[in-house]
Amino acid sequence: MMDPETPGSPETRVSVALCAGVVVAGGALRFALAWSAPESVDLQSYDIVADLLRRGLPLYEGTHRYNYAPLWAWILDAIHRAARFASVSPAGLTRSLLAAGDLACAWMAFRLARRKGFVHPWAAAAAVAGNPVLIWVSSVQGQFDNLSILLLLVALDAATVLRATPALFLSLAVKQVTAVHPLLFLRRREDVLPILSVYAGTAALFLPYASQWRAIRDHVLLYRAVPRSYGLSELVLWDARFALPVALIALAAATAAAWRLRFAEPARASLFVFLVLLALAPGLGSQYFVWPLVVGALFRGPGYILVTIAALVWVLGSHFGVPGSGQFFGQILWLAVAFWTLREARVLFPPQPARVS
Repeated sequence: MMDPETPGSPETRVSVALCAGVVVAGGALRFALAWSAPESVDLQSYDIVADLLRRGLPLYEGTHRYNYAPLWAWILDAIHRAARFASVSPAGLTRSLLAAGDLACAWMAFRLARRKGFVHPWAAAAAVAGNPVLIWVSSVQGQFDNLSILLLLVALDAATVLRATPALFLSLAVKQVTAVHPLLFLRRREDVLPILSVYAGTAALFLPYASQWRAIRDHVLLYRAVPRSYGLSELVLWDARFALPVALIALAAATAAAWRLRFAEPARASLFVFLVLLALAPGLGSQYFVWPLVVGALFRGPGYILVTIAALVWVLGSHFGVPGSGQFFGQILWLAVAFWTLREARVLFPPQPARVS
C-alpha cells in the first residue's frame, strides 16, 4: 500500500517534520538515560562477563548469567577495554551502543517501509525511535535484543537469500531470539545450504569453548525464561516441570508458523513469528517486546498501540513495585499480545470465500 498523501504537500511536510522531531527527541532521551540511569541487573551481569574474559577465566563455567553465543561477550570485552582507556562508565558506553542500535533500527524501518511501499516510512521510523518500551530496554535496562533485530531487518532488506545470509548469521550469533526466522527465507531448494550455513556458523562460534559443553548445554541450550504471571507462564509458576513442555510448544508453533509463511510478505511473517513466541512464552522479560515492536513499527495499528501501552504499564509497574503489577498487569499484557496476534493472523490467513455449488 502506497502513501496516500501527495509528495510535497503541506500535510506530508508537516507529518515528516513531526516524525523527524520524534526521532531526534527519542535519540536524545536515549543517550541522556544511557549515562544517567542507575545500573541494572543486566549491566551487572555484563561486568561479570567482561571480568571473566579479562582474567582469562571460563566464560560459561564461570557464571550462569551468560546465556548466549560468545559474540556478545567479545563485544562486552571490547566495550570494557574502551571504557577503561577513556576513563568512562562501561554501563554508559554499553547503553550508548544500544541507543545507537535503536536509531539504526529506526533507519532500517524507514528504509524497508519506503522500499516495500508500506504506508508512511517516516512514521515507521518514529514508531521505533519514540517507543517508550524500546527506550527503556536499551537505555535503562541495557538489554541488547535490538542488535539482533537490527540485523534481522538488514536480512529482510536483502534482495536475495544469499545476501541475507551474513545478516541472519550475525543476528543469531548476537542473540538467539531469531533462531526460527531463517526458515522464512527457505523458498527454493537453492536456499537450503545458505540457511544451513547460518546455523552451522553460529554453532562454530562455540568451538573454542567446547570443553565447557556442559555449562553451554545448561546455560544456553536449556536456558529457561523467568516465569511470570503471564499467559502460559502461569503454569510454570504453578509447577516448574511445565517449563520445558511450554517452551517446546512455543518453539514448535513458531517453527510451524515460519515454515507456513515462507512465501508470505517477509516482514509481516517475521512479526507474526515473534507474536506466536510471545503469546506462548513460558516466561517473560521486558526485552522480549523489542522483537515485535521494532518489526511491527512497519505496520503499526491497534495491536501495536495496545501492546506498547500494556508493556509499558507492566514494565513500570514491575520496576516501581506497583501493587497488582506482578499478578494482573502481566495477564492484561498477555491479552494484548493475543489480540495483536489474532489481528495479524487475519491478515496473513484471510478466510477463503465459500465455493458456490
